[in-house]
Amino acid sequence: MTQTFRTRGFTLIELLVVIAIIAILAAILFPVFAQAREKARSSACLSNAKQLALATLMYVQDYDELFPQSVYSMDTPILLPGTNARVFTVYDAVMPYMKNIDIFVCPSNRPGTDFAAILGPMGLRTSGVFRFASYGINFAVFQDPSLPPGLFAEDPVTPLAAIGEPVNTTLFFDSKYTPFGGTPAYPECAPPTDGFGWTNMSGDARHSEGINVNFADGHSKHTPRRGSIPGVSTGGVPTYTLPCDLSGIPGGTPDT
Repeated sequence: MTQTFRTRGFTLIELLVVIAIIAILAAILFPVFAQAREKARSSACLSNAKQLALATLMYVQDYDELFPQSVYSMDTPILLPGTNARVFTVYDAVMPYMKNIDIFVCPSNRPGTDFAAILGPMGLRTSGVFRFASYGINFAVFQDPSLPPGLFAEDPVTPLAAIGEPVNTTLFFDSKYTPFGGTPAYPECAPPTDGFGWTNMSGDARHSEGINVNFADGHSKHTPRRGSIPGVSTGGVPTYTLPCDLSGIPGGTPDT
């Protein structure tokens, strides 16, 4: 006598129930995974900011306690648009103290602001050392207020002694570049007035509605987009207005 064994498969209803359960679990877990990934990126970005601050302070110690300017010409006595000169920036100045261009780029902002694309329409070139960066600069610390820079006494470098509140003085921060004539990153921000200045580089709240910022004492921290940084400038006004303006020196002149 031959026995017949029947193999019972899943019914359509059972398969649909399993798929529905998987979909529900995915809907619950994917946002959690995304938040964990963003938290990791924010931590890596904060580490980049910390390294940028320390590299800047090492530069300052090596150069008679003077901060670098935002831009210099590598080919002409004065940096002027249309000369095809290579531009040496504050990023180039601190690079030897890090030796890793990836530190300039936030993991949540790859590839970052394209400096070749900024300088090209001005008839200028990058140094060739780096091209992308995710972090804006405090144009009051890293003079000049705009490009092209002024001349000599009208455009001095900033000494460390001018930083009265290092713990409250920004150096680099998560930034989004807006070209002249472009729409500001945030509706509360004023339109850019230059091609490369503080009005072009607002903060970018890309980490849980917050901005990673480093400071002249070497520390870095996550600051809410609508938060504030202590420090008052001439006239009793706040030095910084987040997220639009992170340039200025407490006790000095706001913006630049």
